Amino acid sequence: MLDKLTDAMQFSAEALKLRARRQEVLTSNISNVDTPNYKAVDFDFKTALKAATGEKGPMDGPANPRLGNGAGALAVTHHGHIAGKSNSGMSTAEMLQFRRGNNASIDGNSVDIERERAAFAENTVKYEAALRSINGRISTLKQAMGSGNQ
Repeated sequence: MLDKLTDAMQFSAEALKLRARRQEVLTSNISNVDTPNYKAVDFDFKTALKAATGEKGPMDGPANPRLGNGAGALAVTHHGHIAGKSNSGMSTAEMLQFRRGNNASIDGNSVDIERERAAFAENTVKYEAALRSINGRISTLKQAMGSGNQ
């Protein structure tokens, strides 16, 4: 029972950390909207969460087609091929990829301010929802522990 509780809280904590890190990345993109030759970056949240929690799954294709070259492990089709590196154990800094689909402006900047603002707002809402979920779990646990002592 305690292991399941610990795992659930660990998962939520990792999700919160990744949401906060993504907020930093999106903030950096927004703050560099006027920086010449700045290239907008992001990371795929689902892939990063799987890597952070050690969840295994099929990761042999681009996790998010709007981001760089895909974030999965390389497929090995012949025993002589060199094995590729999967995302397991990678930091979000290593997972950062240039955004695709943004046309760079004349000065080489690829930040689409509307897209970044929308992603920022969506990430904020999801961060707050995750925080409320954790608070709800803690509140439920407190009530359950308190009711057993009466």
